[in-house]
Amino acid sequence: MACVVLSLLTILPVVMGDTTGYLGDSVTLSSGANISWGLSKIEWSIFKNVTWIATYQKSTESLRTDRFWQFKSRLKLNFSSGDLEIRDVRKEDSLVYSVLLQDSAGEQHNKKFQLTVTERLSKPNVHKVFSMLRESHCVMALQCSSSEKDTHLSWEPVAAFNDPFWRGNPNTNVSVVWTSYSPNRDANFTCTASNGRSKASRVVTERCQEEQPKPDVVGETRIPGIAFGMLLLGFLFGCVLTYIYFKKSEGFK
Repeated sequence: MACVVLSLLTILPVVMGDTTGYLGDSVTLSSGANISWGLSKIEWSIFKNVTWIATYQKSTESLRTDRFWQFKSRLKLNFSSGDLEIRDVRKEDSLVYSVLLQDSAGEQHNKKFQLTVTERLSKPNVHKVFSMLRESHCVMALQCSSSEKDTHLSWEPVAAFNDPFWRGNPNTNVSVVWTSYSPNRDANFTCTASNGRSKASRVVTERCQEEQPKPDVVGETRIPGIAFGMLLLGFLFGCVLTYIYFKKSEGFK
């Protein structure tokens, strides 16, 4: 009877996959099952001694995700696809995971995953090196840097920016871009940091403002000066009229 059962079960070769998870985030280990298989059994395990962490048995309608203390309240098993979600990923979750699937025809499928847990790459820092107005053009340099090791930095303009720019050779942690463009508008660039596992970008917007002509100071003071002069002339004219009036009054006496 045991020989008959074993002959009915076909075990397919093990496939190894690599997955990256980020600290504090969620990561899904995809079983690779076809939805049409109609999974009757799912067993997710770790370690060489096959320590179960999540299982599903269709015959008994049993779904368990609390089999191992390390993953308590952090696992979600999809019994249709066989995918396993790990929430709040931690450093100790960097393990080799195995999944055994059994479909409605009795065939068993094995797959292994190497989960690598790392910190998500932080956004690079960007600052303006210099900006000047020369011959009716803005000349500007921006520097992008990252404090993380083995990081590649690259510059790209935003689609609306069509003026010329020059990128320096990307260094390990520093990269510079120069540009020359017409004033009184924004220059938008994106600096992207990558380390082969993840990417992080920062968009920077800078504006080079053309100096506005200074207002006509003489023109501003002209009207008050005229008004003061007319007031002074009016005062003197009133004094003269008063003097003449009193002189005439003395003559009549």
